[in-house]
Amino acid sequence: MLTGIGTAPASAGPSSSGLTQQVNGNGVAVFATLLTEQAESTAIQLTLDTYFVNLVRYDVDEVATLRDDTGKSYSVTSVERIGRSLKPHFRQAVLRFPRVAPEAKTIELVVKDVAGVTDRVFRWRLAE
Repeated sequence: MLTGIGTAPASAGPSSSGLTQQVNGNGVAVFATLLTEQAESTAIQLTLDTYFVNLVRYDVDEVATLRDDTGKSYSVTSVERIGRSLKPHFRQAVLRFPRVAPEAKTIELVVKDVAGVTDRVFRWRLAE
């Protein structure tokens, strides 16, 4: 069973406690959904959405890193882009990371430096 911990900073905006979480900041909403099909990899759907900021310069696979509570970090291994890639106010993709360590109890997706927000952190608790 996978569950969201909902750890968005209070100043960043609302988040949910499920598999999909949201962190708002500087006019950009970032949504992260932990996908339950975790056979060969750890997959997260990442969405960046705004009315005001041009998102063309952000490549979703370069702004995201996965880490677990055992201290391991994981880089994106593949990206499945969803929708038109040149829309300036919307980016969406499924990011695939290596399968996390079997002893990991939680994972965090860190989205760095989007619209002046240093870190947006999304946490999920893994099956026990």
